[in-house]
Amino acid sequence: MNTLEMTKLQLLSHSKNMLDAAQQSDWSRLSALESGWLERLQSSVSQYGDELRQVGLEILKDNQKIQACVESKQKTLSKELGQNTKNISSIKSYLE
Repeated sequence: MNTLEMTKLQLLSHSKNMLDAAQQSDWSRLSALESGWLERLQSSVSQYGDELRQVGLEILKDNQKIQACVESKQKTLSKELGQNTKNISSIKSYLE
């Protein structure tokens, strides 16, 4: 396997691992995987350019799915925070 094919495989594998972490809500794993990802991706693009076009499209799709997972979790946390704030207010009113 030549270095271009190996790079494609590594980039796709890394992207899929990040997507899996987001879908599993494993935020610490996602954070660890994101560390250095952009530099790695930029380096590969500068080295291979258009030869990574198809891989780039797949990575973009993965990124959109990751963003959807993050946004969904943010909405859930926001709802929970709102409910907790409401509960605290109720408890304070009761204690006063």
